[in-house]
Amino acid sequence: MNDLPSRWKSYGLSVMRVLISRYVILAAFLFAYTWIMSLIGGMPPLRYFCRLELPLLLAVYYYLNRLTQPSKWQALITAIPIVLVYAVFDMVFLQFGRLLRFIEIKELPELMGVLPLWAIVALLLFVGVTVTVFIRSLHFKLDRPAIVGALSILTLILAVELKPDSFLYAFEKTQREVTKWSDIQSAEDNGRVWMMLYNEAKRRSNTLKMADFKADPVFLKKIDDVMSMMNSLEKKRNVHLVVLESFIDPTLFTGLSFSKNPVHPEFDKIFKNKGSISISPVFGGGTAQAEFEVLSGVPAFGKFSGMEFDVFTGADTYCLPAILNSAGYHTMATNAYKPDFFNSINAYKGAGFQSSYYPKEYAKGRETYLSIGDVTGEKYMFDGELLQQNLAYITEWKKNNPGVPFFNYIMSIYGHYPYQMNTEKRPLIIEANGVIKDGFLEHTVNQYYYRTEALAEFVRGIKAVDPESLVILISDHLPGLYGPNTFEKLNYAGGEKDQLHMNRVFFFENGKAVHYDILHHYDIPDIILNYLSDGNYCATQVCKFKAPLQQVAAADYDQAYMAIIANAMK
Repeated sequence: MNDLPSRWKSYGLSVMRVLISRYVILAAFLFAYTWIMSLIGGMPPLRYFCRLELPLLLAVYYYLNRLTQPSKWQALITAIPIVLVYAVFDMVFLQFGRLLRFIEIKELPELMGVLPLWAIVALLLFVGVTVTVFIRSLHFKLDRPAIVGALSILTLILAVELKPDSFLYAFEKTQREVTKWSDIQSAEDNGRVWMMLYNEAKRRSNTLKMADFKADPVFLKKIDDVMSMMNSLEKKRNVHLVVLESFIDPTLFTGLSFSKNPVHPEFDKIFKNKGSISISPVFGGGTAQAEFEVLSGVPAFGKFSGMEFDVFTGADTYCLPAILNSAGYHTMATNAYKPDFFNSINAYKGAGFQSSYYPKEYAKGRETYLSIGDVTGEKYMFDGELLQQNLAYITEWKKNNPGVPFFNYIMSIYGHYPYQMNTEKRPLIIEANGVIKDGFLEHTVNQYYYRTEALAEFVRGIKAVDPESLVILISDHLPGLYGPNTFEKLNYAGGEKDQLHMNRVFFFENGKAVHYDILHHYDIPDIILNYLSDGNYCATQVCKFKAPLQQVAAADYDQAYMAIIANAMK
């Protein structure tokens, strides 16, 4: 009996050692971190943390401890890579509203290219210091735990890359069901790292099956029928499609009030009560995804890359410009930013554009009519500058090529993060008030006023030189602002379920504004083809933009998507 107190004391010490163990502390920190981040707009906390995600993270943590020199800072140093990975997941979600995918790591240089200098310097310093500290603490000891750990990690990576179907089978048998419509829900259920591995395995699995889709007879028959229809048209009208960077309509925030109408009166006069809503595939960034949809007519599933444009090689595929080429159209693309951004040169060529133009400041040696103009205090080319140069160009082109129909595609850049304005040229004349303050809102509200003024002038110009044509003005995606929380708190789009993807689109057909019910970005090619054929296209094809939104299933486009990407990757 005298030994009982000592046994309890020994037991208590053992429990205490476990409780202060670096592994328990890391697990508790990750629990607390994910919960706190969810409260400030980050990804949701993991509901089934202990299932497979936490064992994986703790196994990696153990391995990193085996690779580093023992010291009083070892537990903290070896936790840095794991915490940094989780922080990156949240940063991507806060900015873009989506789960990071492995393939998107190669797009980091492009994302860095649009950050302000101070942010780039701060990020490089932080990552550089933490990585340097970790590397300096490494020591390579070839013992059994180090070998087993390396082999385990290598086996997992090889399974994902070389045997993706086997990995997917094992994942689906052991993990919770993947939510097809939400990466974020799936990450909440199964873990962020595991869902990243799952998405990479899915991408590899699809890539290995590409050859089966390059000559899909069903899809090719549909394309042949459409091309024949477009070729047979007696009257071929022109199309002007303008994709606008982060073009958010402030009036859709029901939780905001304004000192002045943020819609310019000239624009309001043209489109009053005729604005439509289109659902973009992305939020806060990823313009190339929106471009892919409006040019291809299929959803941007992201099966092969974080951005579909990244896999385009310049090989011909079956997008809207290619279909119009077959009908004798001249197809031209004008982009207000850099040629190497999101692989746009290859993407535009593969989609079927016969010519593409970029500002001469970014595209030395390429033929172009474009110049960025004065970007003092704003960094990005103003929409008015872009549209007026384009209007002058197509007016002259039309005179020199009488009777040749054309597709005029424009991609803007003004309004991109960090939403800079030169207030000497464009003063802040509108004040916005709501239940919360978002530091970026004042600029985006005022930018909308000046941008709608420029758009009104462009539309009036098109009406004067090309009255029997179609003009479409569509936002690529919503600006990230201070994250999804801003949109929720200020009740954007009435709090609709898909509010983060609901963007403005305006149609101007034959000199008149036209309203459409809510649609998707990938409906734009069908709308264009139906317009050009005077309704015959939708009389012979299934046009899903005419169906109620809830009846449209993205999976219906899977076959066409695979065929388009398979040919683009040749």
